[in-house]
Amino acid sequence: EAHHCVVSNTWGKVISAFPAARILAVTATPRRASGEGLGNVFDSMVLGPSVRELIDAGYLSDFKIYGPATVNTQGMHVRAGEFIQAEVAERMSSPSITGDAIAHYRKLADGKQALVFCYSVEHSKQTAAEFRAAGYKFEHLDGGTDRGIRKAITADFRSKAIQGICSCDLFSEGFDVPGVECGILLRPTASEGLYLQQVGRCLRS
Repeated sequence: EAHHCVVSNTWGKVISAFPAARILAVTATPRRASGEGLGNVFDSMVLGPSVRELIDAGYLSDFKIYGPATVNTQGMHVRAGEFIQAEVAERMSSPSITGDAIAHYRKLADGKQALVFCYSVEHSKQTAAEFRAAGYKFEHLDGGTDRGIRKAITADFRSKAIQGICSCDLFSEGFDVPGVECGILLRPTASEGLYLQQVGRCLRS
């Protein structure tokens, strides 16, 4: 996830401490939400294969995207490359939105292994509860979840003992569990990088 590296953060300080080192930095989304470039840290970029090329070569799964009606983001303000959280919460607060997501899951991906990307921890908890109320085995995880519980729920997801995991900013990057069959995006985002990271969780073949 080298797109997180800036001169002032921990990664940047490590690189600065070894000026003679040759650095190979890897990321699927070489951009920062703030819009700053990476040229102040790295000298050049080597463009790897595209998602379509990786699908054709058998390294990633092919996909279908469904775009049911969702919240209108027109007029929402952007700060540091992302929608302001309070405005997202205001637009997403209607219970009908999660209800529609459950209805579309039932129609398009009934019972498939799903990751649900939510806009807040509380929203994630509520969404998991509503999926359970609809008869599905969904669980919530966040950064404060006990490590043992997190491992157990992830193992249950791998073994298909549960059908879905709801989270906020936990699985957008670095979560590699082959077998994810469906991604449900309940978090409006102005960040193309975040969007690509989220849908990328579902492309592991």
